[in-house]
Amino acid sequence: MEIILQPVAANLGNRTLIHLAKDISVEFKDVKVNVASSIKTETEAQFRLAFDGYRNQWNSPKLLDWFLEKFKPTKDTKVLVIFDVDAYSNGLNYVLGEAFPNGGLGIVYLPRIKEEFYGLRPNNELFYERMVKECVHELGHIFGFAHCPNRRCVMHFSNSLNDTDVKGKSFCGMCRMKNQYFRSK
Repeated sequence: MEIILQPVAANLGNRTLIHLAKDISVEFKDVKVNVASSIKTETEAQFRLAFDGYRNQWNSPKLLDWFLEKFKPTKDTKVLVIFDVDAYSNGLNYVLGEAFPNGGLGIVYLPRIKEEFYGLRPNNELFYERMVKECVHELGHIFGFAHCPNRRCVMHFSNSLNDTDVKGKSFCGMCRMKNQYFRSK
């Protein structure tokens, strides 16, 4: 089993991505986490159709479909796209990430987990901590986890950044017990 971290036009730096892969490996033991080279997509016509100019945001379900077709994850290879754009989903003004449950692909959107998005000074440590939580959360969905009512569990739904900041970066005991991935380990 392999997880591929796929940055898309994300200025994270190789060192940050390698640390991110290590932190994700803590939660997904026995799964190899690899970092792919960053790609640019703005020249591809189908990709541009996912942008909503009226909202000045990207449509997350359309991006999920596009990336699914582009990367074609398999049963043994999961892909987590890390994308530095603001996105929304059906019925939500914005999303920090979204994934196909049990579907092999998810996306984490970086802008709203950055302090500077809200006119505040950059805080790289807080940004990184939030990024780890959102990556583990979306990978959780890819591996079949549902949202959890435990506010400290990484699978708790983040309705605000405060929710993200309060929760931990690990799965709670109940989630581990209920999930097939952990039951088979």
